[in-house]
Amino acid sequence: MSRMCHELRNVGPGRANPTRSRRHRDLARAGGRNTIVTLLVGVALTATTMLISPLAGAAGSSGVLAVADYAFSTANHSRPPQIVTAADVANAVATVSVNKASLTLDINIGEILGYPRLVLFMNGSTYKQTCVDFPVKIGQSPTVIPCPAEAIAAWTELPFVLNASRSAVADAALSGRAVSGADITPFFNGSNYKFLKTPTFRAGQGGVVTIIWKMKFNGALTISHICVQFAKTEAGIPIQVACKQ
Repeated sequence: MSRMCHELRNVGPGRANPTRSRRHRDLARAGGRNTIVTLLVGVALTATTMLISPLAGAAGSSGVLAVADYAFSTANHSRPPQIVTAADVANAVATVSVNKASLTLDINIGEILGYPRLVLFMNGSTYKQTCVDFPVKIGQSPTVIPCPAEAIAAWTELPFVLNASRSAVADAALSGRAVSGADITPFFNGSNYKFLKTPTFRAGQGGVVTIIWKMKFNGALTISHICVQFAKTEAGIPIQVACKQ
């Protein structure tokens, strides 16, 4: 047996062609690198798409996207362009061909003190709430945000607080005088509402009353508050005001 044949027999068929084996390894490595590059490009394209459309896929609601984008388009195509107004949002919701998800408008722009650009949509079928923030900068797209607990609390509880406040004012007016702090407290007795500080102002003085309560939001206990200003005059209208820190 020649020396070359002896070496081939010892090496074995799997190693008889080292050049071909290296070629396969190189191709495999190149394929792996190409796969990684492809994945990175895909991630980059996905990120770019999300930056272009900040509402895309948010809360999984194409219905909210359609309505918010239409309101934005209305404002952005005005002459001159302007920021989105409450009228723009209401118009988008009322446009049946746009609002195909039959969303209801529970909170519109300017309705919640402390959250002037917040809008809350409700899906009437699923009862899912989705909050959208409309920026104050012209040409800046709206974005879906987590619904703020404080805003939801104010939206939920404000009607009762104001109704009780109006009743206190009306009751005092029946006696021919402006409301006092002592007139207010009976209308909140027995409720879940408490006063941060018991109102003590006299009739004709007027004052601001801070009303607090506890509620569960997304499974967590939240303490919220609303401040109401009572007028100095008889039958004056109580209004919500910003609470002083």
